[in-house]
Amino acid sequence: MAKGKSTYCTWYCSECNAPKKTTAYNKKNNETITKELSMYCKQCHKHVVHKRKDTKKGSK
Repeated sequence: MAKGKSTYCTWYCSECNAPKKTTAYNKKNNETITKELSMYCKQCHKHVVHKRKDTKKGSK
């Protein structure tokens, strides 16, 4: 996993607002940070856009 000064974020479904997974990223690399991803949602049973929300590590 990421080491040092990293920020954790949780990906939420844009339709049902269910949490998908938690990832880490470095805030210094702003040009490469993704704000939306298309992932499969188990609750919606289809591929939908997931949006990022900054959280503490491991919290959902």
